[in-house]
Amino acid sequence: GDFDSSKQAQKYQRPPITYQLPIEGFDFQYRLTDGAVMSYREQTEEDYLRDNRTLIPQGKPFPWGHIIVYNIVDPHQPLNFNKALAGDLQATKTVNKFDYFEQPQKIFGLTYLQANNGIDPSTNQPWQDNISGPDILISKNAQGEIKTYIQCDFIGDVQQCKHQFYLDNLPILIRITYNRQYLKLWQQTEKNIASILDSWVVTDKGALIKKQAGKM
Repeated sequence: GDFDSSKQAQKYQRPPITYQLPIEGFDFQYRLTDGAVMSYREQTEEDYLRDNRTLIPQGKPFPWGHIIVYNIVDPHQPLNFNKALAGDLQATKTVNKFDYFEQPQKIFGLTYLQANNGIDPSTNQPWQDNISGPDILISKNAQGEIKTYIQCDFIGDVQQCKHQFYLDNLPILIRITYNRQYLKLWQQTEKNIASILDSWVVTDKGALIKKQAGKM
């Protein structure tokens, strides 16, 4: 109503400002090596810019991950990836005409699903691209729910992972993209991000309730 001069708009009563309104989502940069959050006008911003400038052109692993946090509005939505994985596997089978197979060896404690056992069915040779059949890595809880769902490149000089996970205590979905070099830190990464998000809970007036995590 700020730019509406009609009589109806002039009668509009703006709701009180509060920090308890729902947030659809937000994003931030996170350093996988030590759990730091990139904050503007602080040392972490200088670190982030320096790493961008020096590591990426040299093809060295970039230690920062881009995190997007989504608010789950639907209270009936299951907080697991069981349906998502089943849908992705069925789509692959229908469209690309191959299956994923669970491998006998886990990777960093994650169940490893490999596209067509590593063979491109169109050439009968090892895969030469990451597009059709990325590596899939999952982690289930005791109830059989997939709480962590990761898709990773497996060839190329720079291999990326798209890591998604749910938190049990908050109805949110977290997505983080990072260099596969840091896949081994997946459990610590989830733990750190959970602590960071928990430390960002505020009062109605916007004051932090806890000490902010991720500050270096």
